[in-house]
Amino acid sequence: MKKEHLLILGLIVGIGIGLASGYFYGYSAKVQICEPAPTAPTAPTATQPTPTQPQSDQSINQSLISNSVEYINKYLLQPGIKASLVNVSVYGENLYKLSLEFKRSDQVVGESDVYLTKDGKTLILQSVDISKKPEVPRTEVSQDDDPSLGGENAKVTIIEFSDFTCPYCAKFETQILPQILEKYGDSIKFVYRDFPVHGNISMLAAKAANCAGDQGKYWEYHRILFERQSEWVKSNLTLVESKLYTYAEELNLNMNDFKGCLDSDKYEEEIQNDYLAGIKAGVTGTPTIFINGIKVVGAQPVETFYQIIDEELKGS
Repeated sequence: MKKEHLLILGLIVGIGIGLASGYFYGYSAKVQICEPAPTAPTAPTATQPTPTQPQSDQSINQSLISNSVEYINKYLLQPGIKASLVNVSVYGENLYKLSLEFKRSDQVVGESDVYLTKDGKTLILQSVDISKKPEVPRTEVSQDDDPSLGGENAKVTIIEFSDFTCPYCAKFETQILPQILEKYGDSIKFVYRDFPVHGNISMLAAKAANCAGDQGKYWEYHRILFERQSEWVKSNLTLVESKLYTYAEELNLNMNDFKGCLDSDKYEEEIQNDYLAGIKAGVTGTPTIFINGIKVVGAQPVETFYQIIDEELKGS
């Protein structure tokens, strides 16, 4: 077997398969995110090609291939992620090459090639040139004109896609983000983008924060929504709206202007654009954070964010 194929999957599954599935930073027993309600998958159309069927080759031991895919799904992937075989081929003298697709709730979140020794005993993630430092995958994400904190021209930009009703977003906003802002100050720029996952209540809260922003109180209202989340997140929209008015009064907002804004569709397009931008960037749940394009999923420990930010500030 060639030297470059000696990287065993089991040694780096937390990074390897996580990377293929879009979770380079975010591997844990249970990723702390809020997800939209699943929707029924649409049937393939003329513009939606069906997946390639796995290759059939008499020289390929299909039983070993099936066993390897089963092993990956059972032991190596995060909960909710499932791998399926797209294609298999003979790779050199001693390996099979398996092209895999990774899905979460019927949505494709990544794809990758893995390798299996022909005796069926060893999985290999990919060929790795260890003479070079690997490039961290980045996603291009627009800041749009959304609310921000920190240095306007900071070297590090952190963009969060979040939902005021999501408990994991509240954890990030009240426990993790304040430590980041205190530690780095104007060395970073933090941008908040709406990604409503809980329907009308999420939309109403996002509109209320933006309406408060019309009167220069966006971040004050933003903090109240997260700090008192358990107080206002109700199933009854009338009760939710009542609390949203109460918070506006506490901040001495002009109530006629606030109510008029909240009752209008002024910010619906803006919030929808944020949501679509998140979908384009591969966001499937909240909070999802991009640090100079590096994706972090869920309310990870603050040290995870420190590590990435420090590396970005060093320019490495």
